[in-house]
Amino acid sequence: MGSMRFTLEGLRDAMKYMVQSEGFDRVLSKMKLLSANPGKVVCELKVEEEHTNRGGTLHGGLTATLVDVVSTVALLYTERALPGVSVDMNITYTSAAKIGEEVLITAQILKQGRNIAFASVDLTNKATGKLIAQGRHTKYIGQ
Repeated sequence: MGSMRFTLEGLRDAMKYMVQSEGFDRVLSKMKLLSANPGKVVCELKVEEEHTNRGGTLHGGLTATLVDVVSTVALLYTERALPGVSVDMNITYTSAAKIGEEVLITAQILKQGRNIAFASVDLTNKATGKLIAQGRHTKYIGQ
């Protein structure tokens, strides 16, 4: 086994680069990286008005973006350090997150094969531990 291609600080820099772009990922500019272990990343986002739907709760599309981006960051924090491209993603929404609530986003790489990687992502209310949403993300990582 070789060493990680990203240090924790390098991972933070990569995330900063993503959210400071002109692209869509900038919607996550207020997300913070809390911790990273090989294949597991924990981030946090305080729900603000810009993150919500008309009902005043965390927008489902933003939830999907969190699943996509945070699982990709977890994939970057593995020995192979390849972001891959999405093949399949699904999200189960179990409860709402309201403005002012802090959400923990925990991404875990379940398996990395030669060409495909599988990740699971839980969004939970930081204060209560209640599950907000759970996502599964499959990515192609072959050359």
